[in-house]
Amino acid sequence: MKEYINLTAKLYDPLLRSALWPLRRAMKGKMQANKEMNVLDMCCGTGNQLIYLAQNGFTKLHGLDLSEDMLAIGKKTNHSIRFYLEDAANTSFADASFDFIMISLALHEKDYMTQKNVLMEIARLIRPDGYVFIADFLFDQKTSLWSKTVISLIEKISGGEHYQNFKNYIRRGGIPHVVPKDVFTFIELDRVLLKGLGIWTFQKTAVN
Repeated sequence: MKEYINLTAKLYDPLLRSALWPLRRAMKGKMQANKEMNVLDMCCGTGNQLIYLAQNGFTKLHGLDLSEDMLAIGKKTNHSIRFYLEDAANTSFADASFDFIMISLALHEKDYMTQKNVLMEIARLIRPDGYVFIADFLFDQKTSLWSKTVISLIEKISGGEHYQNFKNYIRRGGIPHVVPKDVFTFIELDRVLLKGLGIWTFQKTAVN
């Protein structure tokens, strides 16, 4: 998987930058309240979401990914963002380090156990009053057929383990069936890209 990500790093921005602008704008809007908050983008890729936030006044930005090639692109583009070459399921950050944590289009490509491990790491890192934003594919009765077809084709072209994990993710029902309800409390759902991409907002479930 790591070799596959490194191989596609140079193609990622040209292929997806324009297509993902609705997601970038929507994510910024969800974090508009306080630009001084600590923000972490898990599995940040080339850092496009963070770069967009930096351009709009956010100052405490952190990005984490396993691909050196993708991180190198982000570092070259914006030197104010702190990038880390780390595993999203096992980071070096202290507990409750961040006010906002986001993860976009990364969980669907991972196996079920890795999904759970990443989510538990996010739960460890988010502050009690912080927010978690998860953007990923959403196939239901509201999703357009065109969106389902294009997304499925792109994932099929990716092939191998990536495609198998995507199929398992869709078969299980996506994010609502991946995120543990005893760990995270659902707040709201927004949709973009012909309703084929959901942005779920969660908070850490309070411990009584």
